[in-house]
Amino acid sequence: MRQIVALCVALTVAGGLAAPAWGWHPVGHRIIAAMAYDQLPKKTRARVDEVIRKHPDYGKFTEGVRGDAKHMARWAFIHAAAWADDIKGDERFWDDTRRDAKATRALQPFPEMKRHTNWHYVNLYFSPDGSPLPKTPEPSAKTQLPKMIAGLTGELGWYHLVWLLHVEGDIHQPMHCVSRLTKHIVDRAGKPTSDLGGNLTVVDGYTNLHAVWDDLLGVTRDEAYIDWMAARLRKAHRKPARLSLEPDVWIDEGFALARDKAYAGMAAEQGTREKPFRRTVGYEEESLRVAQAQAAKAAYRLAGVLTEKLR
Repeated sequence: MRQIVALCVALTVAGGLAAPAWGWHPVGHRIIAAMAYDQLPKKTRARVDEVIRKHPDYGKFTEGVRGDAKHMARWAFIHAAAWADDIKGDERFWDDTRRDAKATRALQPFPEMKRHTNWHYVNLYFSPDGSPLPKTPEPSAKTQLPKMIAGLTGELGWYHLVWLLHVEGDIHQPMHCVSRLTKHIVDRAGKPTSDLGGNLTVVDGYTNLHAVWDDLLGVTRDEAYIDWMAARLRKAHRKPARLSLEPDVWIDEGFALARDKAYAGMAAEQGTREKPFRRTVGYEEESLRVAQAQAAKAAYRLAGVLTEKLR
């Protein structure tokens, strides 16, 4: 166990490995879910377990899990937190954001087979050099989170719950609330374009800013690590006396953290292949601190929403 934890800590601190820029690495989503689940009142936990068992992919959530019924239910919840990313590579679902995409066959009881990749983030734009800011596209996490929360008690509660588990975690990763525009990042026509939540901002010459932040909670999916980190975060970050359950508040906080922390010390001309942003030790330490605090806050807020809606 000590060797596992030591390895995981090293991976967490390293944090800059190139990875698909989907939000927290799946382990990050699972840490948040584990911490949230463990805080739920007994009645709410029972209702959550009941709702999630209705999901047609419940068998996948429990695949490989060993233990009694309580252990299985807990890990179904934890694994379900990564479902919205998992379906990006699932042939049953199709990418509705692509113009040339073809819809796949409808499968009951899913209400639709769209991947909804634009639900994972919201583009709140800013520019350090005065580049014109476009309107925030819709739909986005900002438009959909209230619908997910409202839908928890309905017939499709299982669908909304699994989406909420993921997207609520996503927008506590600051890079899911922001897009930076400068005259140095341009599209094929040579016009300034956003960095797509940090995905086009080059860091250290080999990775991008979004990927750096994705991996700050770790990259190993080992159950021992997930439980260890969830317990560590809960010990290090006490539940706030005032806990906002409003998605707009979460998103505004994420945007401010991205602008002030994720892009801290980055000149307007930095972040390109020619002039990549170079992280300092101080930047890495502050990023890790922010990421862990955000994960803990996400867990407390998720538990708060579920307790309020599924009493």
